[in-house]
Amino acid sequence: MEDHIFKISKDLTRARDLISMAYERLNDIIKVLPKDKSYKIIEEYYEILVQIMTSIMYVDGYKTLSHIFLIEYIGKNYKEFNSNEINLMDQIRKFRHGTVYYGKKISESFLINNEQTIKNIISKLFKIAKEKAR
Repeated sequence: MEDHIFKISKDLTRARDLISMAYERLNDIIKVLPKDKSYKIIEEYYEILVQIMTSIMYVDGYKTLSHIFLIEYIGKNYKEFNSNEINLMDQIRKFRHGTVYYGKKISESFLINNEQTIKNIISKLFKIAKEKAR
């Protein structure tokens, strides 16, 4: 993991900006997306996850260019998340990759079955990020 995660200077400003943008996505963008476009909703949830996790890394003084190692960093360093939550974040990453690069659409049932857990993960990430970026 060390080869893919770099030590940087802590950057509270950038962390706060990412938190702010993630809030905008959650409160403005997701609400206007049509429910029958579950793949777009999952894409936006994933972008929210990435922005908040990245903000946490900036506060911790780290950076990665890999979404795989971003999720791994959170799983390794933040015990607030259980293995099912970490696995769900990684599954969303894979779905988003398939949608963006291969045009694969996620089934509506995935969103129906996992949306509440995704929202809970986002809520936990926001809580951690906001406390650390004060």
